[in-house]
Amino acid sequence: MQKRIPYLAIILMTGLSLGWMATALAQPPPGEKADKKGKDKKGDDIARFEDRLQRLRWQFAQPEPDPERRTLLTLSGSYANRAEQIWRAGQPYIADRTLAGAEALVHASDHLEHLKDASGPPPPPAEAVSRHLADVYFRTREADYFLQEIHDGSASPLVSLARQYYQRAVESYDRSGFRAADEYGKMAEELVRALESLAQAATLAPQPRR
Repeated sequence: MQKRIPYLAIILMTGLSLGWMATALAQPPPGEKADKKGKDKKGDDIARFEDRLQRLRWQFAQPEPDPERRTLLTLSGSYANRAEQIWRAGQPYIADRTLAGAEALVHASDHLEHLKDASGPPPPPAEAVSRHLADVYFRTREADYFLQEIHDGSASPLVSLARQYYQRAVESYDRSGFRAADEYGKMAEELVRALESLAQAATLAPQPRR
């Protein structure tokens, strides 16, 4: 059973929700400049697909003694292979979203590496970590929806991992381990981002008739 989010974070969630609503209302309508920038970025990502894939391949080739990182990198490798197959089949948009999922898993593994670096930057203030965990809590609640959209049970370990690392983040916060709470929270966030990207790929892919 998931541990409840820290009380301070719950208090902050209301204010954050109001802020999100205000931000959404201030966004330009579709077709305006902000939307154009998003489309341009997506086109750039697709144009750099092979470079992105090559960077992942290089990372997979490095020795990795940490079993947790190795698990994440193995999962990432399987999605990178799938993305390459989809790319070669002439479906660049689906390949891009699948590769984005693989990249998010690598980013998640990087946060484990940050925890080993004792000379790293100081942890964020407790209030900032609490706000971040409030955001991550809601992101982990979206994981089941993304898994349902993916239509592939092999992605279910990502949901379990996202919740596991969120739980670690909360436990670290309760022990005043704010740096670990921040890094584990970011890991959970990246795992949900991987699920979201894979769900986007599945939405673009044609579904078999039943």
